[in-house]
Amino acid sequence: MLQDAHPQCAHDTHGVELVRFSATERPPVRVQGRSMRSISALFDEDDPQITRARIAELAGVTRPTVTTWERRFPDFPSPRKAGGTAYFLRSEIVRWLDTRPVPSHLRHPEEGELATYGQRARDFLAGGEAKAHQPAPVAPQRRPVAEPADPRSSARNRQVVRELMGPLSDWVRGAGSMVNYVLLLVALQFLQVARRDRWDEVRAGAEAAERPGASGGDLLERIGHALDDEVQRLGMLPRFAESLSQLVPRNAGDLAHVVDLVGSLDGNAFQLIIDEYETHARLRSREFFTPQGVVRLMAAVARTSLARTSSPARAPHTVYDPYVRGGEFLVEAFTVSERARRQDPDRKPLRVFGQTKGRDAALLASLNLALRGVRSGVRLTSEEPWASAGAQDTAGWADLVLSNPPFNMKDSTGEACRTGTWPYGAPPLDNANFAYLQHALASLREGGRAALVMPNKAGNSGSGSETAIRRAIVEAGVLECIIALPGKLFTGTAVPVSVWLMRHPSDPCERVLFLDARHLGVKKGPRCVLEEEDLLAVLDAYRSQGAEPRVLPSASEGPDRRTAVPSASVERQALLYTGCSLNPLDHIRPQALGGQDVSSLEDAAERAWADVKRLAESSEQADARVAFLRSELVATGTGEAGWQKVKLVRLCEIKAGPSFTQLGSKDRSPDGLVPVVFPRHLRDGRITDTEEERVSTELAARLARFQLRTGDIVCVRSGKTAPPALVRPDQETWLMSPNVIRLRALPGAEVDVHYLHAWLRRAETIAWIEDRSAATAASSISTESLGRLEVVLPPLAQQRRVAELLESLEEQVLAHQQATEAVIRARSLLADQLMNPVLPGGALAT
Repeated sequence: MLQDAHPQCAHDTHGVELVRFSATERPPVRVQGRSMRSISALFDEDDPQITRARIAELAGVTRPTVTTWERRFPDFPSPRKAGGTAYFLRSEIVRWLDTRPVPSHLRHPEEGELATYGQRARDFLAGGEAKAHQPAPVAPQRRPVAEPADPRSSARNRQVVRELMGPLSDWVRGAGSMVNYVLLLVALQFLQVARRDRWDEVRAGAEAAERPGASGGDLLERIGHALDDEVQRLGMLPRFAESLSQLVPRNAGDLAHVVDLVGSLDGNAFQLIIDEYETHARLRSREFFTPQGVVRLMAAVARTSLARTSSPARAPHTVYDPYVRGGEFLVEAFTVSERARRQDPDRKPLRVFGQTKGRDAALLASLNLALRGVRSGVRLTSEEPWASAGAQDTAGWADLVLSNPPFNMKDSTGEACRTGTWPYGAPPLDNANFAYLQHALASLREGGRAALVMPNKAGNSGSGSETAIRRAIVEAGVLECIIALPGKLFTGTAVPVSVWLMRHPSDPCERVLFLDARHLGVKKGPRCVLEEEDLLAVLDAYRSQGAEPRVLPSASEGPDRRTAVPSASVERQALLYTGCSLNPLDHIRPQALGGQDVSSLEDAAERAWADVKRLAESSEQADARVAFLRSELVATGTGEAGWQKVKLVRLCEIKAGPSFTQLGSKDRSPDGLVPVVFPRHLRDGRITDTEEERVSTELAARLARFQLRTGDIVCVRSGKTAPPALVRPDQETWLMSPNVIRLRALPGAEVDVHYLHAWLRRAETIAWIEDRSAATAASSISTESLGRLEVVLPPLAQQRRVAELLESLEEQVLAHQQATEAVIRARSLLADQLMNPVLPGGALAT
């Protein structure tokens, strides 16, 4: 294992342990059949990316010899390209050179019979000649970013980052992508926090760019080359100059303003930049970042489990994330460790390691860590983390594995799942859920813990291979706890997820703890955010280990609010008897109704029957209202005078939504501020939940002519025909999608919009629209065709009476539906109450 390799250790100026192995001290430790030498190399103080010419210099050979090696030997390290240049990680090259003996006729006089090119390269580096070819490492001049942020500073940072990601981002990036612009921001943030000498050069360039006639291209080039020098030395690919060259600022002054704004940020702003990036980019499961609340919860539960099962309490020394996103887990682990080391200077420094196949993720995570003083903690790979190199031995090395791997991705594994070592069963080829889980377990050293985000589907899927894996991990006792999380935590997916807490098989547990935390969190925009109170509630329930959870009052919302987390502790044998379902909802009895916690089934039933009574009264009032309006209409009669048939085009402005080039999928994300209405949002004459389809306020302002007003009617333009919806006051300024048509009553038109809405929802009208839509190649209707629809109109006063009655009928239907649903809920709770013995105090008998 890694800790048994007896490395020589040193520390940099920020207390991060740097592990260096001599040529004879690099043990061939493997995990999942993969050599662990590359992991030890992560902690080298300096492990840059090098070119083929540099390889030739290190090995003392000609440049063409390196090309010959690359072509002849399949195990020669694979290059990574940036800016058209191929780069190799120096540690990988030196290890490969260790396997190549120097032929006798090419040996130097001082080299013996066992000389290798690897030893020659090490001697070259140790002799100090490398200093002539590389910039000397400069200790980062940084601010203490691991410290808790000052509230005033945090508020200022948020304001500045919002300005950076607002219209200014469009002015600076021009034809470039949002990724290019975000890399510009993180590049500037890194320089101004970690390399003040380079930052001063950039500031001088920004001042020059503000002069008349200056070009922003020179400043971008200066920033890009400055970052490339730094990241290449830290073992990352130098691609900033290439990326920033894609930006096309409208003028140099805008770029200089970006530099000024970043200069006002502190080190804690990095995460804010990442969060705002998520708001503006629709990221997929592989790409989105893990919310800080989820990161802190997972890390805290894993640390608590690690500490409580060892005496004295054990602190982690190595943390691993096999699917790095923005480095969130590694930064959190390091921050907590450094905070503890300030209290206990003798504590061993934490080492962190991450892997990713994404170039942008590798850059972002590495810079995130570098701002904390952590070097070379992330590696860009071309294969899955469990990929085998041919050996079969396994050896864990990490104290903690924390990760949020991509879930349910059908194209994320494929044949790679055939190559791993799977002690709990081969995972299916159509997703990587249990591949990452088993890799995490295999990476643990004895006593270690792993916490992974897993889709709820993984807990009770009907897949034969996944069921077999669940049974195997339950039998082995490696599953300790599963926590069901609230919905809408992530920007890139609405898939419900849980946290799975695993332990090394040498320390099995006899029971599995299930926690239901779905009711926690605070809604902020379209997302749910876990806060400090929620973290404490989960930790409290976890420490209780299935006992009655304590209630934590909320300091911010008063003592009446309860955040108890329902739990169930189930024996392993019981799980095996019940089909090995690992979904918490299959083991925790419902203890809440309507989102409010209750202390017993009797309390729940009492609340349910109170709802039944209240809604029954509401139904009676709706019945009375409809009866009154109907009798009034019958008494006055409908009459025949004043009725007319009018084409829709004479009553309304008929406007189609924006084109797809104006409003495409890349412009929408769940974290935007302005909802966009699509045909699927038109239900029962209303516009329903649009939280997954939103755009920025800046884009909405540019598309103001497509905004909605109260009283507008929205119809389906293309796709399956659905009844039109009426825009409510709370939906003012929402945006039309390209697939809908807006009807807005013309000034002076003798039409009541509620009556018109009711007319358009009639079965005959829907059939007329469907008939005209079916006449086209795709299901679609034009504004011209819709304008020819004839509407039968009585006098305006009569329209309003008819509309009022029809609306009252809808309210009557809704009231009866709600009353029926309340009776169904009450019946379910009553059945639970009558069919389960209840002990004093409201606890269920077991």
